[in-house]
Amino acid sequence: MKKLLYSLSFVIATVLLIESCTKIRTTQLGGGLIPAVDNVNVFDTTMEVLTTAYELPDSTRISSTALHAFGLLEDPVFGKTTAEIYLQLEPSTFSGYPFGSVPDSIIGLDSVILSLRYNSVYGDTNSIQSFKVYEIDQSAPFTDTSLGYLISHPTFQLAQQIGEKLNVPFHTLNDSLTYIRVKDTVKTVNELRIPLTNEFGMKLINIDTATYNSKKDSAFEKKFRGLAIVPDAGSSVKKALAYFNIADAEGTKISFHYRRTRNGAPDTTITTFIYNSADGSYTNRGNANLIYRDVSGTPYETMLQNGANNSQQELYLQSTPGSYSLLKIPGLQALNNRVIYKAALIMEPLEGNEEASFPAPGLLFLDAVDSANSRFITVPNSWVFQQNSSPLFYDPGSFGGFLLNKKIEFDLSAYVQGIVTRKEKSYALRLFAPYSTRPVISPSGTNQTQLQISNRVAAGRVVVGGGAHPTKKLRLYLVYSRL
Repeated sequence: MKKLLYSLSFVIATVLLIESCTKIRTTQLGGGLIPAVDNVNVFDTTMEVLTTAYELPDSTRISSTALHAFGLLEDPVFGKTTAEIYLQLEPSTFSGYPFGSVPDSIIGLDSVILSLRYNSVYGDTNSIQSFKVYEIDQSAPFTDTSLGYLISHPTFQLAQQIGEKLNVPFHTLNDSLTYIRVKDTVKTVNELRIPLTNEFGMKLINIDTATYNSKKDSAFEKKFRGLAIVPDAGSSVKKALAYFNIADAEGTKISFHYRRTRNGAPDTTITTFIYNSADGSYTNRGNANLIYRDVSGTPYETMLQNGANNSQQELYLQSTPGSYSLLKIPGLQALNNRVIYKAALIMEPLEGNEEASFPAPGLLFLDAVDSANSRFITVPNSWVFQQNSSPLFYDPGSFGGFLLNKKIEFDLSAYVQGIVTRKEKSYALRLFAPYSTRPVISPSGTNQTQLQISNRVAAGRVVVGGGAHPTKKLRLYLVYSRL
């Protein structure tokens, strides 16, 4: 009887072991449950990764609620970036003249101020840049769009300059400010204030009351197309981008400070034009964040010119609008069945590339190239969709992609286990730093899903060792047991 029980126990244990080798086993990125490598039962190895580099075709649009980049960033490694903001600031409602009961009650206009709600800086905070404000020309095709404009859209035609703020140190953008609002002293923070001309202010004040009573912003836009905020090419220190929230009605606005007759006596008052409408909708005003890269004469340009040769020693990864690397692991499909405890795609940043001033993206992303269906899919088995984690829809803490201890890793354990156990396909992988991306969720997805990888467009770049680097190769590291 004891022998029978022993035999049954042995059979059950064997079945469980075999079953465990046919199921996908996952560990957290760098998890502590991975057994020690002893080269008796547990082994490790490093697999070659072929790397090629390309410029990333860009179709990014910046929505009205997203942070908008502004400024000039001159990076000796990656090149020059120019970011401009275009927007429409209007009365919160078109149900009456916004400057009082009748236009002829206005005695005088004291000042017109454009305020922009500041959020953050990418790059060297010692940058000193000048802001130029223009009217958008009435002939320009700039209008409201529910999708937002492509960041690569051509520049809109400009009319006259109507304001400027010269020599703004970017490290002061979050300073507290004190100013007079009508009869009150107002203290604010994270607000850039740019004076506009009184001539521009009077133009808007003198628009006929029928337009302001039209209940449609389209009538108003036929007389005022919008504002363009453009960095001055003559700025003294051009090494950063600043980010602003245009949909913040308290911080982004045009303020008209004027005097009018009220109840027979002079009265000082204020009217504001904002981005969003009175009902909180952001869909009926135009916005664009146009971003241009110039990589001429840089190491980054050289890599892009020579990128498609499978022997990159250095990979230059620039956030949107930027670049990507195609990764191929030629030995992966031929691996025999084994228990995968860990499969980590590892890359190491290369120092000496001005990384102190221009840090790496907060998160890199990795997806798979499904060339048979002309699409990109999430990495099978290793990338896990999480409905409640919008706008990312996954856990970077498990999947990876962030810089930690001078390395960037992706956990591909479940992906590799599927290849060696069930002979699933080994895909070419795409490594990049997108603002957002739209892969198809594997294995059963059919539609693209929007993943918001970063909350700041054009922020971040990094140089990592490629597959052919002599000392810091991009590699796939495996810890496994044989069957």
